[in-house]
Amino acid sequence: MVYHKTHARDKVAIIAGGGAGHEPSFSGFVGQGMLTAAVSGDIFASPTAAQICSGIDLAPSDKGVVVVVNRYTGDCLNFGLASEKARSVFHAEGDKRKIAMVIVGEDVSVGRTKGGLVGRRGLTASPVLCKLLGAGSEQGMDVETLGKFGNAFVENSVTVGSSFDHCHVPGRPTDPEERGAMRQGAVEIGMGIHNEPGVKHLEQKPKPQDLIAEMLELLLKQDDKERAFTPFQEGDEPILVVNNLGGMSSLELGAVVDEVLSQLQSTWKMPPVRVLAGTFITSLNMPGFGITLVNQKRLSKDTGVDVLKLLDAPVDVGGWHGVRSGWSNKPVTDTRDGLEKESQGTLEKLHDTGHSVSGSAMKGAAASNGPVNSDPQQVAKAIEGACKAVIDVEPTLTKYDTIVGDGDAGETLRHCGEKILEALKQDKIPLDRATATVLGISQVVESNMGGTSGALYGIFLTGLVQGLLQSTKDAKEPASVKHWSQAAAMGFKNLGNYTPARPGDRTLVDALEPFCSTLSGQASSPAKQALDAAVAEAKKGAEHTRDLTARLGRATYVGETNEKVPDPGAWGVWALVDGISKCF
Repeated sequence: MVYHKTHARDKVAIIAGGGAGHEPSFSGFVGQGMLTAAVSGDIFASPTAAQICSGIDLAPSDKGVVVVVNRYTGDCLNFGLASEKARSVFHAEGDKRKIAMVIVGEDVSVGRTKGGLVGRRGLTASPVLCKLLGAGSEQGMDVETLGKFGNAFVENSVTVGSSFDHCHVPGRPTDPEERGAMRQGAVEIGMGIHNEPGVKHLEQKPKPQDLIAEMLELLLKQDDKERAFTPFQEGDEPILVVNNLGGMSSLELGAVVDEVLSQLQSTWKMPPVRVLAGTFITSLNMPGFGITLVNQKRLSKDTGVDVLKLLDAPVDVGGWHGVRSGWSNKPVTDTRDGLEKESQGTLEKLHDTGHSVSGSAMKGAAASNGPVNSDPQQVAKAIEGACKAVIDVEPTLTKYDTIVGDGDAGETLRHCGEKILEALKQDKIPLDRATATVLGISQVVESNMGGTSGALYGIFLTGLVQGLLQSTKDAKEPASVKHWSQAAAMGFKNLGNYTPARPGDRTLVDALEPFCSTLSGQASSPAKQALDAAVAEAKKGAEHTRDLTARLGRATYVGETNEKVPDPGAWGVWALVDGISKCF
């Protein structure tokens, strides 16, 4: 993690991140005028929600945070979970800080049909957006304005890349056959920054001018129903970014820029108003380049923001290839050890006071507000019932997931259930207040339930806390079906902000949605009646997935099977809530 410790507290903090291997994105963009903090995971792997929460805590701002993340599932879910936790903390403390998340996806190589619910990948647009948002923050824009501008920027940006080989991940074999390297002389148009296949593979490399012509068509051809994501027309003056994916020389990149400029002017009649060329986001040592175009005229008109003014504003960061102007001549005297000790000390102070996103939720305001549990022992029984249910159902889930997935769904839930039971026995899950109970469970989930399912459960639980806090202003009011139904609705709503999954897509949502909606409809009913009705609908939803085709997740890559089984995630949700219901 890298953060700008002298960022002005009266300015919005801009945070970005993702897997390592894409440098200078995003650690190279931290400094005045650009990013306040960058959070990195392992190579090509998202950072954890806990790491991101620490980044939010270390980013100095009294105004709030805008999070920028490329559209990859792990990144979106983990940054989404951290954002929801921050939102809960801000709300619980009556804090005026706001948080917004901008998901960048501007790759045109993934067409509308193929992209489906997943959407387009985020590429070079993200570092450019970080530059614009950083400048906007310096100008005093608030979180809401910056968030809306960021979303509009994505809608007005397109990128396509080409590479002549895969990148080499350090520590992995360098033998061409082991790497899956491309044949000498081949080119992949639209290859992703994690070696994902492109839209077109050519065994014989075309002439440079022909390759660039094809790439510009993918970016600009308006009658391409699959890829005409952003309107362009003659006379537009786009921002042009030519990005080195890591393995090209400056000479080669300069030749690409020259050819792109020539064709934009002669063929497309839209000379760029700004040209940025260099290394902005890489795929380790990939020998390739990307072309990005931003329709700044349309963006400025739609948002009322002077885009060029933001782009031209000075920055004091090491990795930006554009207009730069130093903000200070102060020499750097801090040592690495000193900086690490300072950041750790800052986090510990925040954790001790309870005013943090990354520390123990039990010390925060959220754990001290919201309705109380009128019968703590009943709450403990309900938690035990849910955990024992997912432990008992593990063989069934494993069987189902072996047929339609990668076989780990049952084990993941069982392991998490066991850890929650351990925490319950060790009195690490508070039972006196509903918010504190959910926060205690969520901490165990975040630490022990990995992958996509862990992030989804974490986001839902964080939404439960927000819903409970909003359900009453009386910290002595007993938690009832009314409070829990409102919380469940909030949890499900929040989950929908971070996953495209909807009922009918054959995911856990097929069981969770009917449970939450039915519980909301039973808000005035006795607890047992409300739970039984909601659980019955959850089971119907889970059973219905037998006849559905997966549209998301690993199941989409598994071939058709004659054995119709429920979605393991949906069946797990039903088993969990059924376990709760049986304790009443």
